[in-house]
Amino acid sequence: MLVTATEVQNNFGKYLRLCSIEPVVITRNGVPQAVLSTNVDSASVLEHAIGYGTSPRNADALGYRDFIDLTENSDNRYELIDGVVYQLSSPSFSHQEILGDLYVEFRQYFQDKTGCAPFLAPFDIELIRLLQVARRESTEDDINVVQPDLIVLCDYEKDINAKDKYKGIPTLVVEILSPSTRTNDRGRKLGLYMESGVRECWYVDQANQTISVYSFVDNAISEEIIYKASDEYAHSILFEGLKARVPVTK
Repeated sequence: MLVTATEVQNNFGKYLRLCSIEPVVITRNGVPQAVLSTNVDSASVLEHAIGYGTSPRNADALGYRDFIDLTENSDNRYELIDGVVYQLSSPSFSHQEILGDLYVEFRQYFQDKTGCAPFLAPFDIELIRLLQVARRESTEDDINVVQPDLIVLCDYEKDINAKDKYKGIPTLVVEILSPSTRTNDRGRKLGLYMESGVRECWYVDQANQTISVYSFVDNAISEEIIYKASDEYAHSILFEGLKARVPVTK
């Protein structure tokens, strides 16, 4: 990230937080002069203790606007969950193979139906924990930004703003677990999806050869079904007839 010396002087606290995520190159008259950084590995996850359900923001949480500044000036992919930033690593071959197969299954199912369609990452989704703001007015900093691997959007035309950005809530989200994202996806993100208005969530676990399907009602899990390789297919709870093959380790 490139910023001017004046900008750093005027907003030092902001860039002190951002440099834990990505080195901040300080320029003067367009020429790089110094780098603001920490010893934290930028490829690692910057995380606090695992939380499930409503998660309060920490005092050092990154604000939504600061997160937007970070992502608009970076080629890397990030998620913002309860004020903590997570850098997304490049997906593996098997991850992409599974994602491609899932998309084909979902695409075929929805092509003859109106109102809903599947979309692939990278695709920023902004979510707010509804339980967390139930007793107060929400602010920009309540917004979380995530990038599920696959999403199903319904009646989405009304949720696309003038900048061609989607600002609604997916009906269904799919996460393909990997060693580097397993803790984040199964802990923080499941609770976030549950509390934000998402109606169904799939976790695809190639290592254990399972697909876990969760249905949410009133900000709580109403049903959970775990499909194994012996079941051959996982089935949607919300969309009758929607199914996908359970991945088998090769």
